[in-house]
Amino acid sequence: MTIEEFKTIFWWEWGHRQFGRVIGLVWALGFAGFLATRSIPRGWTGRLLGLGALGGLQGAIGWWMVSSGLSGDMLDVKSYRLATHLGLAFIILGLIAHDIFELSRSEVDLIAARRAGEGKLARMAKGLMHFAFLQILLGALVAGIDAGRAFPTWPDMNGQFFPADAFYVVDSAGNALPIWHAFFENPGLVQFMHRMSGYLLAAFAVVVWLRARKSAYAITRRAFHAVLILLFVQIFIGIYTALTAAQVHVAITHQVTAVILWVAIIRARHLAGAPVAGSLREGAL
Repeated sequence: MTIEEFKTIFWWEWGHRQFGRVIGLVWALGFAGFLATRSIPRGWTGRLLGLGALGGLQGAIGWWMVSSGLSGDMLDVKSYRLATHLGLAFIILGLIAHDIFELSRSEVDLIAARRAGEGKLARMAKGLMHFAFLQILLGALVAGIDAGRAFPTWPDMNGQFFPADAFYVVDSAGNALPIWHAFFENPGLVQFMHRMSGYLLAAFAVVVWLRARKSAYAITRRAFHAVLILLFVQIFIGIYTALTAAQVHVAITHQVTAVILWVAIIRARHLAGAPVAGSLREGAL
């Protein structure tokens, strides 16, 4: 690594850490202020405290991730640690989004809305949320080993459906590692899993959307329309990311769209379980 390459990494890392500390400070000051003024709704103190605890855990996992790149001649962090760090970030984001949707409505409204909730649709949306989370973790594994740059073709992978040597990984000395390492460290296998999971996720999303079209609530239907549109936009960006060998601006767009899609799924799930009564309409639109 040259000194210029180190400088670039240093400023990204330094900025990321400072931003994380600012987020923690904002949470601490906000929580303390609301607690002191007795502004926290009943039953929410523990939930808001839990968010802060998860933020602290995220910082610890961040260091655990970074430390994996500070040993021997390794300059990259371990992909599974990166996936853990990103996964917890999406969990925190998901909890914040859910809390916002809950707190934006009165307790009386929510109680009445849950009685009219569409249980089957809410359960399907929950399954979609979990499936999307798995896809996000697989995407983190792809990013962690730069697997997106290894197969810049689609729908095949360098002319093959299944990449060659998918279960072959060696250590720095050239010794073959056990097969389970391939699921985290072999670029071909990791990207193949990410692609196949994306196809299955899209198919399941269509099934959920078809069920959501039958919802009696217009706002719920529109929420699931948004999820399906965002999902196919994300697939298109993902394909383009592969074709461009994961150019930075394209890959970042892919990641940002994942954030938007994640929040959209959580919103759709919330509305399926607690529909807005004023949106009751007949028809398919």
